[in-house]
Amino acid sequence: MSDERAEPGHGRTPRRLSEENVALRLAWEMRQRGWSQERMAQELTNAGCPTHQSAISKIVNSKPDGSRRAISLDEAIAMAKVFGIPLEELPLPPEGAQGRDLHELSRAVTQEGRDAREQYARFVLAWARLRHRLSRQDDQTAYRDFLRTRRVDADRTSKAIETWLDADSWREATAAYDVLERTLQTMGTGRDLTPPRQERRWRHSVVADLLRLRDLFGRRIPGSQVRAVPALIQDAADVLIRSGTLEAAIPVIDSCEQGQAHATEDVVAEIDTRLQQVIDREPRDRLDYLESLAARIGLRWKGSQTKPDQEELAAQLGASPEDYMDAKKIGGIYRGIGSEVSRR
Repeated sequence: MSDERAEPGHGRTPRRLSEENVALRLAWEMRQRGWSQERMAQELTNAGCPTHQSAISKIVNSKPDGSRRAISLDEAIAMAKVFGIPLEELPLPPEGAQGRDLHELSRAVTQEGRDAREQYARFVLAWARLRHRLSRQDDQTAYRDFLRTRRVDADRTSKAIETWLDADSWREATAAYDVLERTLQTMGTGRDLTPPRQERRWRHSVVADLLRLRDLFGRRIPGSQVRAVPALIQDAADVLIRSGTLEAAIPVIDSCEQGQAHATEDVVAEIDTRLQQVIDREPRDRLDYLESLAARIGLRWKGSQTKPDQEELAAQLGASPEDYMDAKKIGGIYRGIGSEVSRR
């Protein structure tokens, strides 16, 4: 695929633009999949094109003069096979990969909405990421350009974008999840179909959700490797939706899905604002009071506490020992908020 000709008056060897694009696309696809150079070389070998790791390194890493190792036709065919894309798409500019990524998100939106709770969580997260990214003009342009290469007419493309950005559709998706969530709760443990006995359970509190998310975005995500973050967020998808904090978390979700770290301070600030709203509202009953107390405890919680520590904090908050312990149950506050709540 190379086209090497010495440029008069210069020592560097120019590359054909399409070959440079193949190298950039190779690096992009590897990042998306979290593949090492060794893994990429093995995938190409498995596809019928024996390749060594050093060859991948020489393709994706240019020399000081900007040149790269030439890419053979067999290697290009194997890359297209491994990535599951048409061969003619491989040499397109990197924006084509972004358009395909957006297209794959739209496919995820239409294909992931099934019966299982985990599948629906992925569906809503994909929908949220798609709407967030298509709200940016450069991503809309990349999506349009990609669909144009697929011979999709402009009117149909515009209608597709309008569908993804439609706020009513987003609310319908969230409402549908709420219905599914209530249905699953009614099914109890899953070992039978009898509704749980209400007198033996606390009313589900949004404070428990908010404190779990505060632990997730304030401690667990910043302390985890980027590649582990999407799984952490997916496990908390139902909590993000139920608590109404999903849209605040989308920038973090979107960046981490692309393998890039993203600060979480804005999400924690949104969570703290919602906790403060619970604290400030006038309680209508004992459960409202316990929710407010749980929010105040959660904002001060530092991990494991001795009994004297708990008694001191209860006194600072003007709460009786009984109310303090009940509020901890309401908020899912035990040894560590996230770890304990996730097992409930």
